[in-house]
Amino acid sequence: MAIAALGHGAVVGQFRSLDRLGKIADNRFSAGLLRGHHLGPPDDLRSPSMSLPLILLPAMPCDGRMYAEQVKGLKDLVPPSVCVLAQATFAESAESLLASTEGEFILAGTAYGGCLAMEVLARCPDRVRGIWLMNCQPGVHPNPDAARATSRRIRSGEHEHVIAEFAEHAIPANDVVSREAFVRMARDTGAEVFARQSDATSTRSDHWATLAASKIPTLLIWGDADRFVPVSVGRRIATLMPHARFVSLEGCGHFPTLERPSLCTELARRWLTESGLS
Repeated sequence: MAIAALGHGAVVGQFRSLDRLGKIADNRFSAGLLRGHHLGPPDDLRSPSMSLPLILLPAMPCDGRMYAEQVKGLKDLVPPSVCVLAQATFAESAESLLASTEGEFILAGTAYGGCLAMEVLARCPDRVRGIWLMNCQPGVHPNPDAARATSRRIRSGEHEHVIAEFAEHAIPANDVVSREAFVRMARDTGAEVFARQSDATSTRSDHWATLAASKIPTLLIWGDADRFVPVSVGRRIATLMPHARFVSLEGCGHFPTLERPSLCTELARRWLTESGLS
């Protein structure tokens, strides 16, 4: 298990506006968020061999903009795509992804997306060749009623209030740029997708044993200022997975790829290359 802690001086990038790929991918989300469409890069950016794709699962309630920097910065190593899932349960979302994807792949997920990645790994471990997790909780939801109450608030006209509360808890107050980026994504994703994803979190399974049994290359990147999933959770995962690389990011919150995009891309490039996944 490799462990590293990176401070502010190691941060080499800030949130950037979307490039052409990010805009294309983002525009395609409106066609089927609730159906869990698997959204890949345009044909001119795909790897000729299309081998071992990297599937990126965003946090709730985010879209492809969460991974715009990684899609751009990793496409020479692996063919990346973003999949937004919002089925009624985690099990249904996982099955939707597996049904829409052929062969083996690498999974990456943040928060809600990380929980989905673990669900996919539990259901079909032979198809997952590597996993990259960020600020996600392997355990069951501690208060399913609270998740459902949040969904009711979103549907009853409090969408903007819930977004504001989520942003306040997820991202440090001094990172105004990342907070604004998150709010834009949450608004564009829409109230119904947010509510459905919130409901689905109450169906989360316990996957501590899944992680402990896995021997695949694993990258763990954790914001140590996250108020939802503390860095101690990431460290506990790392102790269960001796082959995992664990990196904590000082002052980073719930969304590492949004708050520290270039650094996360650099860490992922190194992991993909040194693990033989690219």
